[in-house]
Amino acid sequence: MGMRLKVAKEKWNGQITGTKEQRSAKLRAILNVAARSFLEKGYHKTSLDDIAKLQNVTKPTLYYYIKNKEDILIQCEKIAMAQINLFIDTIEKSNDIGFKKLQNFIAGYIDLVMDDIIRCHIQHRGQMKDPIAKEKSLDYHRDIEHRVRKIIAEAIADHSVRNCNPTIIAILLFDSLNGISAWYRKEGTVNKEDLKKEALSLLTKGLVSQN
Repeated sequence: MGMRLKVAKEKWNGQITGTKEQRSAKLRAILNVAARSFLEKGYHKTSLDDIAKLQNVTKPTLYYYIKNKEDILIQCEKIAMAQINLFIDTIEKSNDIGFKKLQNFIAGYIDLVMDDIIRCHIQHRGQMKDPIAKEKSLDYHRDIEHRVRKIIAEAIADHSVRNCNPTIIAILLFDSLNGISAWYRKEGTVNKEDLKKEALSLLTKGLVSQN
């Protein structure tokens, strides 16, 4: 018996006005369905026919919103990068000390990696066959990592975090936090707030400055 993918189909109705807004909403609906299928069934085992069937549209209709299956990964990445960068913007603009900014980043990033589109991006980052798209994907990740290194460096400078190597700490943080996207399930037994509490304890206690 094959896997039965549980997908809540997005309604395409007249509630969204304006051609551009409507198209954006329909694209997001397709990406949500595709991301869930990639995560549960696998990218290579999911076809555009599968996605069209899950979304209850024809395959030609999909081509109005996406170029091909790989374009789904690219579109998911655009959304993920916009959300992550906007989130880091708010962290950087705050007046908190560096350690508090780092705590806020960890807690907020855990919320982000629970989103299906962002989970899809994390698990398929840099896997595009197109060399330009692949390099751009890796550049996006390097830019995000660089921004987090700056937060860590700021915390070291204000003495709220012990003297350490920001690059190593950033890599360790992302390895831990991105790993959540592979196993956490909203319908599972792990409570999200408990997860945040344990992650903050594990990932920050060793960084607190003793000064």
